Amino acid sequence: MKLTVNGEPHEHQGNGSIDALLEELGANKAHTALMVNGEMVPSNDWDATTLKENDAVEMLVFVGGG
Repeated sequence: MKLTVNGEPHEHQGNGSIDALLEELGANKAHTALMVNGEMVPSNDWDATTLKENDAVEMLVFVGGG
């Protein structure tokens, strides 16, 4: 399925779930925030959210350090 992830085209090979996309991208789920089509999707709703063809996903991964 064709998605736009952080402004770049991405061909998602998974089942359309947010978890599958994050695994595919190698993102740490505990440190990730997501917006789909401009709407914030809380991590509690990831299981119930299915991505669709041409969705725009913005992913922020928080990294700590000092």
